[in-house]
Amino acid sequence: MMTEIAKAQTDSVVSSVESMLADAAQIQIQCKERSAELAAASVELHEETQSLREHCEATQLDMARLRRMLDELLDTKHAYEARERQTRKLSKQL
Repeated sequence: MMTEIAKAQTDSVVSSVESMLADAAQIQIQCKERSAELAAASVELHEETQSLREHCEATQLDMARLRRMLDELLDTKHAYEARERQTRKLSKQL
């Protein structure tokens, strides 16, 4: 036979355990929700990183093209200036 005090203590322990189990279940739900949010954020960051990488590669190609164009323009400018100097020289000789 269980005494009233032992029964009250048992009921208290059972109540505490039930409360802890309910808390644990709630925490588990929150963890699953947070895990899903983090997984979605991870996918989004991966996609953004890929997009930025592609944008960076395109920008690098554009920069290389612009450098080539600038080099061509500078070559043309130097050639034009050289011909101009040569023309002045010849003009003085005449």
